[in-house]
Amino acid sequence: MKDVKRACDEFVDCLHAAHTEDDFRRVAERAAHALGFRWFAYFGQRANGPILISSYPKSWTSHYFREGYHNIDPVLQEPRNTSRVFLWDGREARSAKSAKERRLFDDALSFKIRTGLTIRIPSSQNRFAAFTLAVDERSLGLDRFVESSQDMLQAVGLTYHAHVSAAGIGRTPRYAQQVCTLTQRERQCLGWISEGKTMQDIAQLLGVSSSGVKFHLDNARRNLAALTLPHAVALALRQGLLP
Repeated sequence: MKDVKRACDEFVDCLHAAHTEDDFRRVAERAAHALGFRWFAYFGQRANGPILISSYPKSWTSHYFREGYHNIDPVLQEPRNTSRVFLWDGREARSAKSAKERRLFDDALSFKIRTGLTIRIPSSQNRFAAFTLAVDERSLGLDRFVESSQDMLQAVGLTYHAHVSAAGIGRTPRYAQQVCTLTQRERQCLGWISEGKTMQDIAQLLGVSSSGVKFHLDNARRNLAALTLPHAVALALRQGLLP
């Protein structure tokens, strides 16, 4: 699991060119392999139903939804838990809370889905998303990787969610995004955020206070109806609003 940062940087770059569900599947699958995982899965709970983009075997995902496992999967529960990176193992079937939950773990093992990590992504109005990376064998290297790379993994999950949401994947036409207007200063601040600058960096570049930068970024996020700054950047990029 070397060159983690390079793999994550390439992942983010490729997301900017993704437009369709297949695009997003290919980008995430490539990143999963680069990070040493066999599969990825993105699950989003929307008002019009769940959305799943994954590289899992289709026979497994069909079985998963047919059995209603998404309603009891412990990996997807308590999305507002302060620990957003959740390491799980199929052997946890022994501590399952119910017979159905135990069957979920057993069934996953039958598809060789043994262990992995999930980045929980809380949202508003009881909606949430989760980004999972999974393998068929657990190793000490995986545990060390999760422990040392939690911040980067959270960024990967949040960025993927932001771009999928901004692209309108899984939405019905009535939820299609609408182009909004941003002030020049809001566009400048978001543009610098997209380049990896901090609020202090932007304040120095623009000759304003950090609180002023925060004010413009908060306004931009609200105007774009975005949940987070990465989400706002993704929406602004897709609407051609950034300089």
